[in-house]
Amino acid sequence: MKISARDIDHLSVSHTDFEATATKLEQLGFKLTPEGVEPRCICFQPDRDDVPNYIELLAGEDTRIALAMNVEELEGEERTHAWETEDGFEVDAGVVVGKSEGPLPWFAVKHETPDAFMEPEWIVHPNGALGLMAIHAMAENPRETAKALKAAWGGQTEEIFDGCMMIKAGSVELLIWSPLAYQLEYKALEIMAPTELPVVVGAAIAIERSRPLQALLRANNVAFQLTEGDRVLVAPEQSGGLMLEFMPQT
Repeated sequence: MKISARDIDHLSVSHTDFEATATKLEQLGFKLTPEGVEPRCICFQPDRDDVPNYIELLAGEDTRIALAMNVEELEGEERTHAWETEDGFEVDAGVVVGKSEGPLPWFAVKHETPDAFMEPEWIVHPNGALGLMAIHAMAENPRETAKALKAAWGGQTEEIFDGCMMIKAGSVELLIWSPLAYQLEYKALEIMAPTELPVVVGAAIAIERSRPLQALLRANNVAFQLTEGDRVLVAPEQSGGLMLEFMPQT
C-alpha cells in the first residue's frame, strides 16, 4: 500500500499483559486515559491541531508494536470508543484504521475526532512529558528498510551515521538502527537484539526537565540510566517492552 503520510500519528502497543503494562507506564509518571475503555492512551500536545501525538495500549494475544501513519483520506475499519473525564464529560473518539503493512509493522490511520486525543486533562503528565519526538527501530539493513518505507509513505530519509537511518514525514522521526549501532548507542542499558527484525524497540519522549523525572522514578523504585545531556534511559522491562529515552528541553 502506498500512502502520503503526514506524520507518525501514534505508536500502537498490543500487549499480552495489558493491565500490568498500564501500571508500569503510570509508575513512569504518565497519565493514561481512564481505565475500563480500550485503548488506554498516553496523549501529548501535538504540533498540528489535526494530527494527534500519542501512544496507545491495547490488549493482544501477543506483544506487538506498530507505527500508525496519519493520512487525510482512508478506507478501512472504523473504530469508536468513549472516555469519561474526571468531571464526567464524555469524550468520543473515532478513527479509520488501514490494514497492517511492512517491512516494519505499520498501518495508516485517519482521525475523525483528533481533538479526543488532545483533552487537556490527559496531556499533562506527572513526569513532565511533552511529546513523542522519535521512534527507535532495529533492522538488519537500516538503509534498505528506510528505502522501502519511503517508497510506501513518502517523506525524507537521511543517513545519520553508519548503522542509523532517519525517515521523517512530519515532526516525529523514525530512527532505524542496525543491532550493533543501537547497542553501542544505548550500551548503558545492555540491550539484547531481538531475534525477529525489523521491529520497533523504543521511543524518545520530550520532557520539561530531567531532575524531577529522576526523583519520580526513584520514588517509584524504577531503575534508570543517565546519559549525555541529562537524558534519562529506561529499559524495556520497566515499561512493558519499549526502551524509553526521556529528553529534557530545558
